[in-house]
Amino acid sequence: MDLQFLKKVSLFKNLTREELKTLENCFNQRRFKQGDFIIRENEVSNNLFILHEGKVKITKKMTMIDSEEEEKDKTFIILDSANYGFFGEIGFLGKVQKRTATAVAKTDCEIYTITRKDFLKICEINPAIGYKVFMEIACNLSIYLEKADSDILKLTTALIFALS
Repeated sequence: MDLQFLKKVSLFKNLTREELKTLENCFNQRRFKQGDFIIRENEVSNNLFILHEGKVKITKKMTMIDSEEEEKDKTFIILDSANYGFFGEIGFLGKVQKRTATAVAKTDCEIYTITRKDFLKICEINPAIGYKVFMEIACNLSIYLEKADSDILKLTTALIFALS
């Protein structure tokens, strides 16, 4: 794995060159064709995914209540390798965690994966790596939570006015 690439991924931006070298051999390279499912919502998994080439669409199932109950996918984000994207951090954090969204290859993709188990082995040897990476994940999750709180407030406000 290319250390220059790894350094550009925001999760690893605070790691030293030596720390990056410790991580580089723990990643597995995987290729996905356009349209392939990378992860599916509600599957149990603990891999973290780093997008090296291509684009990935992250979607979530939305239940539509109409004459019959049906599910539709809502696209939340399209990750592009030009932005050094990563995903799967929720499953990566938990021991047994269901995926909260689906990731589909929007184009042919090259992705690096690391399991929670392999990462924790590295953390036992070098806790500073774990601290830095988990802090970055925590910062990202706090941003997602702020946005979710804002969205919930908007939806609640709209619902109150619609019911009034």
